[in-house]
Amino acid sequence: MLMVVCAGCRGSGGPLCPRCAALLRGPAVPAPVAPAPAGLPAVWSVARYDGAVRESIVAFKDHGRWSLRHVLGRALAVSVAAAVGAHSGPLLLVPVPGSPGSVRHRDGDHVRELAAVAVRHLRRAGADARVVPGLVGVRRRRDQVGLDRAQRAANLAGSMRATSDVIARSGTVLVDDVVTTGASLAEAARALRTAGCEPLGAAVVAATRRVH
Repeated sequence: MLMVVCAGCRGSGGPLCPRCAALLRGPAVPAPVAPAPAGLPAVWSVARYDGAVRESIVAFKDHGRWSLRHVLGRALAVSVAAAVGAHSGPLLLVPVPGSPGSVRHRDGDHVRELAAVAVRHLRRAGADARVVPGLVGVRRRRDQVGLDRAQRAANLAGSMRATSDVIARSGTVLVDDVVTTGASLAEAARALRTAGCEPLGAAVVAATRRVH
């Protein structure tokens, strides 16, 4: 019988063993982004982006471990629930779009995949939730990997535009896999606000350590 290796610890019991999966159960907490870029909404995450959690996310989006979408998407749902607080109306999950190059390289839009799984969990909990492609890129930008804080901000400034799906809509929450400097989420929030759409908050699976 072929053993499925855990993406987090490389042990048995994959795609994610019970011990590694426990790191993604929550509860969600405010993500430590400091200094926060202007316009960044409140961000919630269930885990720190290191160790087994980091290995799992990298395996999912860079190494084709698509079976990890289920546990990672469930974690994102926990963060979304925390981000929207007492909001009781319809929820629109708006994935932060990746660069066209990263989507091609990774053979798909991994954030949108996680958002779709999160919606299923939110609906089971009674929420009226759906994924909305509310943001598109309007110019070429580099992949964020390897860029420092200033380079990330410059790379993303003015790079997104809201679609007609979210113009003047309420109940939106931005979703992404990881928050590092907050530059991507801040740019996404700017694009939504330009369209008259104030996000309730932002939700991610994991957050990097505090940046000083």
